[in-house]
Amino acid sequence: MADLKILEEPLPDLFLLECPHYPDDRGDFTKLFHTESLKAQGVNFPLAEIFLSRSKAGVLRGMHFQAGIAAHAKLVTCTRGRVVDVVVDVKAESTNFNQPFAVELTEASNLALLIGKGYAHGFLSLEDESHMLYATTTVHNPSLDKGVLWSSIAFDWPVPSPLLSARDCQHPRIQEQK
Repeated sequence: MADLKILEEPLPDLFLLECPHYPDDRGDFTKLFHTESLKAQGVNFPLAEIFLSRSKAGVLRGMHFQAGIAAHAKLVTCTRGRVVDVVVDVKAESTNFNQPFAVELTEASNLALLIGKGYAHGFLSLEDESHMLYATTTVHNPSLDKGVLWSSIAFDWPVPSPLLSARDCQHPRIQEQK
């Protein structure tokens, strides 16, 4: 069986992965994670938690990250529907600060993003019943849960008024990270 393959590293410690996919007359089968495959490509991802979100079309979730001792790497993929997935560097000292990377993830694309520490992550659901699977390297810590305002990052979102949680509307602007 094939292994996960790093397709590109658009920003330091941010990897676009191709997940091995095996369709047959019964349906299909996709490998979403393999520790040794990632280690062989120089990536260590000690899995701590897994989450699943389900979103309606027009929902924007983000831009989130964990800070301090809860900072984590995150592996995300779309298992149903279609999303624009966006990652932005929030490290104030970084030369890549506020330089977003975006990719469309779909249930058929067999792509995943492996996001390192120091990035905020979010996505816009483009279809009803878009399902996103998240795996993280640390356990979620609500007291160290942070975010930046989606509209303050250097990204042109495809909708002007997405549906947001009250919490996501109150994140500080990314410029306040400096």
